[in-house]
Amino acid sequence: MTRTLEPTRAASGGLALTAISAGYFLVILDTTIVAIALDRMAVGLHTTVAGLEWVVDGYTVTLAALLMAGGGLADRFGARRSFQVGLAFFGVASLACAAAPTVAVLVAARILQGIGAALLIPASLALIRHTYPDPKDRARATGIWGAIGSTAASCGPVLGGVLSENIGWPAIFAVNVPICALAAVLLNRTVPPVLGAAQPIPVFGQAAAALAVAGVTATAILAGARPVPPGPLTVAVVAAVAGLLLGVHAARSGKGLLPNSLRRSHAFVGSSLIGFAQNFGFYGQLFVISLFFQRSLHYSPTTAGLALLPEMAIGIVGSALGGRMTARYGPRRVILIGMSTGAAGLFGLGCVGPHTPYPVIAIALLLTGFGMALTMPAATSLTVSAAGPAHTGLAAAAFNAARQFGSALGVAVLASLMTLTTGLALPLATAALVYLTAAICSRRIP
Repeated sequence: MTRTLEPTRAASGGLALTAISAGYFLVILDTTIVAIALDRMAVGLHTTVAGLEWVVDGYTVTLAALLMAGGGLADRFGARRSFQVGLAFFGVASLACAAAPTVAVLVAARILQGIGAALLIPASLALIRHTYPDPKDRARATGIWGAIGSTAASCGPVLGGVLSENIGWPAIFAVNVPICALAAVLLNRTVPPVLGAAQPIPVFGQAAAALAVAGVTATAILAGARPVPPGPLTVAVVAAVAGLLLGVHAARSGKGLLPNSLRRSHAFVGSSLIGFAQNFGFYGQLFVISLFFQRSLHYSPTTAGLALLPEMAIGIVGSALGGRMTARYGPRRVILIGMSTGAAGLFGLGCVGPHTPYPVIAIALLLTGFGMALTMPAATSLTVSAAGPAHTGLAAAAFNAARQFGSALGVAVLASLMTLTTGLALPLATAALVYLTAAICSRRIP
């Protein structure tokens, strides 16, 4: 009987992991697949660079603002239910994105996508823990889950280029719908319901964080628009200040998102700032480089996606090496090396012009992608170590929220700088300085 049941359990576990990983695959794919289709969106929707920034940041700001709330909802109502709702949101929103007639409708649909993503990420990790109770099996499943995320990030630009060039930019969103449907069917058949717990959700702190993240990002986007809209810019600044003040008040009154032990931990705060800086530079440069390839070098979307492949593919190698180096040398040294390498790559990209040979561009892309990926395992390890067993899940959610906020602000700031100067030097030098600052500050992390 045992010999008969074991293959069945293994097959069921494999299908369950496929369903869980599919949701995470979509969330990560969406952070890179959109970049290559931006130029085609600008033409099809008659929008500016500022409009494209909203298309990207409507998703990432929502994800950053609601990621911790998504973790709380998964704990309270059950991970499977939360994952199912996240898939529904993501699938319906993707269909709305594909059918969007204007940039305003597209941004609204992207916000709904962000809500779905904020439910999917924490629920997927919780489902892995529930589905694989054995620590060794869970470790292998988590490794596969992470590798699938890296694969999604790597293939996003190429897939985005092929789809947007040969079918049209709506195809990059429409491709999500059947994957969501398949994942939902597999989930219902292979993963049993997970009971929730009566966990309180810090609504006041969550609202303050969302207001601050949205206000700061909107300020950066609107400040780079030409002409600058004074009314909306004023509203954005007021929202940012109000969110920050409310966040401070929530923390002091015990209604914040993080316990005092995490807020006062230099290691945790340092790792969160490293995660913020990583995504600020990486996703900000991805936005401007993809437009540069298509508008200045006149690459087709497919060619632009292939041109970015070295930066994405090296991330798989860098991430694996970063994990081994962190185990051997500790996170601080790895963060210093990774962020310095990434800064060198960003400075190199800032020197790229219309007549720069592609092999030279590829070297800078390799350095940027390798540095970012090398740092990630070290920063994650530092986060988990600083949190301790009592707050590991909460610390991981906060760390990922900081990363997503870095992505949103990086796109807003670097795209605005590119608009102001019509070149790569200022935006990518800014990103490189952020990396260098993070590298220097990492030396003070305990």
